[in-house]
Amino acid sequence: MLALAAAIGISPALAQVPAQPEPQAMAWAMGTVVYRGQHKGRQSYVFNASLPVPGRPQNPGASAAFGVDDAGNVTWLGQTEYQPTQALATVRRRFSTPKPPLTNEQAPRYLMVCSWPLNDQRKITGPVSVGFAERDDSRTTSAKDGTLQENTNMHWVGVPAARAKDKFSKRDYCGEVANGKVSSAPHWLQDRTEN
Repeated sequence: MLALAAAIGISPALAQVPAQPEPQAMAWAMGTVVYRGQHKGRQSYVFNASLPVPGRPQNPGASAAFGVDDAGNVTWLGQTEYQPTQALATVRRRFSTPKPPLTNEQAPRYLMVCSWPLNDQRKITGPVSVGFAERDDSRTTSAKDGTLQENTNMHWVGVPAARAKDKFSKRDYCGEVANGKVSSAPHWLQDRTEN
């Protein structure tokens, strides 16, 4: 390519294909814990993590999210399939904490979100895309509505792979789920199944 560019008089710098920006994940968790009334003790938390689907999505796919805490423990945050028209591969999960309310110490410091295309038989058909995010403690909010309930919002912002990739390097966590739909990492907190 560079030799051809030189032969026809194009600057080599202009002939080089620009590097694609690396995908960056984003996520949030929000919810409520009730302290008084008919639903006393009830928790209602939702976790949502997203990664841009590369190119123009033409096939369905799946995504998974993992977290790592300050001690280096990796947990599996969830897995979801997505439709061909979606520009974001999103993992969404409802959960409960062992001791409400949700605090920064209970949540992962870093996230890894991965996505991959699937065929009609739900088999992986292309490369796994990976993005990373870091918890932004300055954006965590927790507000009490009198003595009745407490509302919490937590955010993770996209970071370069170099900042977080090594924290997930013990195993191929994305590959495990993409190829086998199971993970060697334990689930983060408990699934919440009741309405």
